[in-house]
Amino acid sequence: MSRASCTLVHRGARCRPARGWGPAGGGAAIQRMGALDGRVAIVTGAATGIGRATARLFAQAGARLVLADVRGDELERTVAEVRAAGGDAIAQTADLARPEECAAVVAAAVRVAGRIDVLFNNAGVGTMVVGGTVETIDLDRWDLALDVNVRAIYLTSRAAVPALRAAGGGSIINTASVSAFRGSVERPSHAYAASKGAVLSLTRAMAASYGRDRIRVNAICPGTIRTRLTADIIERVERDVARLIPLGRVGEPEDIARCALFLASPDSAWISGTQIVVDGGALAAT
Repeated sequence: MSRASCTLVHRGARCRPARGWGPAGGGAAIQRMGALDGRVAIVTGAATGIGRATARLFAQAGARLVLADVRGDELERTVAEVRAAGGDAIAQTADLARPEECAAVVAAAVRVAGRIDVLFNNAGVGTMVVGGTVETIDLDRWDLALDVNVRAIYLTSRAAVPALRAAGGGSIINTASVSAFRGSVERPSHAYAASKGAVLSLTRAMAASYGRDRIRVNAICPGTIRTRLTADIIERVERDVARLIPLGRVGEPEDIARCALFLASPDSAWISGTQIVVDGGALAAT
């Protein structure tokens, strides 16, 4: 599979300017839950899957959104969905393995909205692309896993922390994985596991450093979620779901979005430096 099929393109696409802010009009009005009223959130990897579901939910909660992904056409569809429901969103097409493009995403939020309150570092590359053991994975794909899953979090957070500090604090949420806690005999992905373990370590270190700035940093560890990144395993898991997942079903992107909303909102005001496993109880049953 080519790198262009990943959520981000390693050393790839150029950053396009942010599109205009504001609802496009039409469609059903969003029922604002109010948890993020007045807040500005950046969501990376927002073109599909978990990122798209989170964008919709954050908008319902009242957030103004800057959505980033390398897949510009699909990203625009996410923005259109949010606006059609009455939400505020702009699209920023970017390769987040590039420092200047991460900075451009953050600058777009500050320029248009004046502040940043939430950063959801969700962009990532999955096991379909970077699968294999240390013997079988080639160096390019190993580097890709680290660049997309770890480097992008570092670069985007580095750009966003000053703005979060200037806003009086906020929330950074990093997408990790249950693969940080367990290996797989049937479907090994050593690079992916290493990258997600690094995300958890980085999350804890950042939380310790930035708590004095009232910046909370937490991670979400999804289990098997129905997205394009897991298309190769969903069918097998569903055949054996009663044994593999105690709650009896595969996860949906909305399951992760709800956790992200909790971590972005004041409801989690005294939670930092930890991770929440969202996997239907699968890790507990192993």
